[in-house]
Amino acid sequence: MFADLRILLVEDNEHLREEMLDFLARPGWTVHGVDCGEELNAYLSKNTPDVVLLDVNLPYEDGYSITARLRTTHPDIGIVLITARVRPIDRATGYQAGADVYLTKPTNTEELIAVIENLGKRLKRLEMQYFILDRLAGKLRTPEGRSCALTHSELRLIELLALSAGREVDVDQMLTGLSVKDERTATKESLAALISRLRSKCKTELEVENLISASRGLGYRLTVPIQLN
Repeated sequence: MFADLRILLVEDNEHLREEMLDFLARPGWTVHGVDCGEELNAYLSKNTPDVVLLDVNLPYEDGYSITARLRTTHPDIGIVLITARVRPIDRATGYQAGADVYLTKPTNTEELIAVIENLGKRLKRLEMQYFILDRLAGKLRTPEGRSCALTHSELRLIELLALSAGREVDVDQMLTGLSVKDERTATKESLAALISRLRSKCKTELEVENLISASRGLGYRLTVPIQLN
């Protein structure tokens, strides 16, 4: 079993939610439960689950809508719909929204465990220890699921370096890129201050030492692989 999998359960029935959380905790996975899309959003603002288990009949926003949204913002996570809706059209709607697996209630626990394990295997193959720069949310996420919010300038700086595919970016290129995006002139002094703040933030919030490396006379480069999202 994959003891390091992070599983998020979205279920508005409190009794069923607690029952499932107790069961899912037995293999040693990290599990968390919420009861609606709004609580899911709050969780996702600070965490990135590996697998999301979703009820379809949720208040305010149904599971199909949440699935479609998650598939856009978190394309690699596993999504399992768990619902009492058994019609073929309901299954088709779930898969069209982006679900990986559609299970009907009452759910067979052995099948659910097998589904999560298989999704975990797929996710670990895809993960490749990439950091994710979520440009829409303005966040940098680690492979372990930690995240930190970025200012506009910090995001643009990481984006410029990530686009270089591990190569150094010279100072003049960085100043030009930052100035064009921010519509103001960046200086060597402001660039150095920006990099210093970003390194400190990543060390404190992401536990990443020296995210950006300096090459004397050449410029800067990232010390970790970052995927743009």
